[in-house]
Amino acid sequence: MMRFLLACFLILFTLLSNSYGKTLEEIIANIGSYTPEQLQKEINSLPQEEKLKLQLLLLTYAGENGKVRELLQKLYSGKLVSNVLELPQNLPAILVDKTNEILYVVKIDKGVPFIVRKFPCITGKRPGDKLEEGDQRTPEGIYFPLYWKTNLPPIYGIGAFPLNYPNLLDRKILKRDGHGIWIHGTDNPNRPPHSTNGCIVLKNEYLKVLKKLIIPKRTPVIVVSHLSYSTKREFLSEQKSLINFIFHWKKAWEETPEDIEPYLNCYSKNFVWEKGNFNDWIKYKKRITKFKKWIKIRITDLTAAKDGRILSFGNLYVVRMRLDYRSNNYSSAANKILYIIKEGNKWKILGEENL
Repeated sequence: MMRFLLACFLILFTLLSNSYGKTLEEIIANIGSYTPEQLQKEINSLPQEEKLKLQLLLLTYAGENGKVRELLQKLYSGKLVSNVLELPQNLPAILVDKTNEILYVVKIDKGVPFIVRKFPCITGKRPGDKLEEGDQRTPEGIYFPLYWKTNLPPIYGIGAFPLNYPNLLDRKILKRDGHGIWIHGTDNPNRPPHSTNGCIVLKNEYLKVLKKLIIPKRTPVIVVSHLSYSTKREFLSEQKSLINFIFHWKKAWEETPEDIEPYLNCYSKNFVWEKGNFNDWIKYKKRITKFKKWIKIRITDLTAAKDGRILSFGNLYVVRMRLDYRSNNYSSAANKILYIIKEGNKWKILGEENL
């Protein structure tokens, strides 16, 4: 029966049009709200790449491993790993594939990402995203190593990089708790896969190499269940759009003494910060802007990464930068992190904090 259904789907795929509709992930997320007729219509409107993903799921379920490998090659041939969008020169990103337990080192060369190293790693005992303290899952998201920690018990190997989990969005929007998520070593060379309480563990020999590449509070660590891919054209378009938004936000901020509204329009109505919500932010910004005659902002050391999850608000993008701020009555320098989403076709800042 399964083979008959599979054959029917394969025939259907050859007949479907290439018009663009929703993604497969969006259809799956809302599958309970469709009638059979609506579901068929949504599948019919999938772009060809999304149809290939559906075909891949069916073939996997049917145990057609040979065809699965062929389809994977077809689906991702010539694609870029699109979780890393922007990096400063000579600063790599760390990309962790939880499912396959591989840690990748990614650099940007000539404007596009390349995997330059990879190491086997060990992640949480339980699959899925971390939700609460003690659930033995490795959290998914984009984090930053805070510092290098040594003089630890042997279970941690040569040392550890504590990550900034839970970050602002984990606490304020996703309502996730827990603590102590580290990248660390192990003195047990035979430690089994998926055996941590949530940390990312490497053999000491691999961590020694990685330690030379990681710069605390600068190196992004992107933890995903599966890597994201895109064509070079799609990647460059998304990269350019996001970077343009960052500099639009900068310019709007500098112009707040004359008109604050374009700056506030860069923020989502669901925006959060350490001291409250969007309305609190508006009150705070309007209060301090009254005393500004001029503002100058300098952005350097920019990194941008894309979360592997599709959350209730869509994809999440995390941008970290060195931000130097000067005005007539105040100056500061900070590692600023922006959590950015798309609302409709417009970029919006969902959260903002300093690292």
